[in-house]
Amino acid sequence: MDTTVNFPKTLVDLDGSNVNVYELSRRYVLIFITLKATWCPVCPQLLYILNLHGLHDDPPSSFRDAFDRTIITVPQEEITFYRLLLRQDAFFIIICPGPVREVLQIRSSCNFSHFPYHFIVDEDLSLATSIGLRMSREEIWPCIAHIKPTTLAVHPIFFGRGPGFYGYKDLLNYLHDYRATVEYNATNLILKATEIKTRLEKSVTIENSAENVQQQIIQTDQPQQNRPEILTLPIEILIHIFENLETIEVFKIVMSTSRLWRAIGLEVILINLRNEVKQVSDSLVTNIRDGSPNYSLINKLRYKNKLDGVYQINQKINKLITIIEISQRIVIKN
Repeated sequence: MDTTVNFPKTLVDLDGSNVNVYELSRRYVLIFITLKATWCPVCPQLLYILNLHGLHDDPPSSFRDAFDRTIITVPQEEITFYRLLLRQDAFFIIICPGPVREVLQIRSSCNFSHFPYHFIVDEDLSLATSIGLRMSREEIWPCIAHIKPTTLAVHPIFFGRGPGFYGYKDLLNYLHDYRATVEYNATNLILKATEIKTRLEKSVTIENSAENVQQQIIQTDQPQQNRPEILTLPIEILIHIFENLETIEVFKIVMSTSRLWRAIGLEVILINLRNEVKQVSDSLVTNIRDGSPNYSLINKLRYKNKLDGVYQINQKINKLITIIEISQRIVIKN
């Protein structure tokens, strides 16, 4: 398979719905799975096994391979973690040659009709040809691949399929490693934020020292008519104004107008930094040392309905990066 190929930005699925591949690739670890042909008895086994690992709401207790009679079981705590990977981190596009009626039967038998995953009927194999997976006039090479965000570059995870040879372990390992990498980066960012938080707290302490407080009192004790009107507002409103300033430049200008504004600005930055650190920290469910799942934490967050996929974690990471940049540019340099 040519690993330099790119997936199309849009498709039309089995139900006639438009599929925005570009947007899905940004919101999920977007995975496509190709089925060799509708008559192939091996290819759908992969989908059954993914159901067993938590893709289905009510997975079976075990899976018996129809070919080598192997029985696969998954411990309940592992299902919880795999479900996080398969249903919140990942999203699936299934590609299969026609006819449509037979693809519908596969979707129904695999219980994929209960999920919003897109089945693509590639009757003329034009899609398979464009991504280098056309096997013959009527068949597609079985493959599991990741459609990279933004570029839509195709990254193969597992190639081929046969009895007892499905690639589901490679897929689960890939999703696990992907999440572990995101969480590892988040952990390093938290450490950086913690260092900056310590410096911020020191700056806040200095600004709130007895000498500086006295100067603020002198400023704020000026006759009402000589004080800027905005400084007469309640502290809650002043903080709200800071939180809604649109640019760092405006933020810096306002903070430089008086010691009171600087003290308030530092407090707002510190509050936001602490909040964003907590938001990111509360989303992490793998152990720092080896990336293994923290099952007790996963179950705790699951019961609270607070398990985040990697897309949500990355959004929180971006917010934390923003507040770190503000802290560095305004506080650290001053």
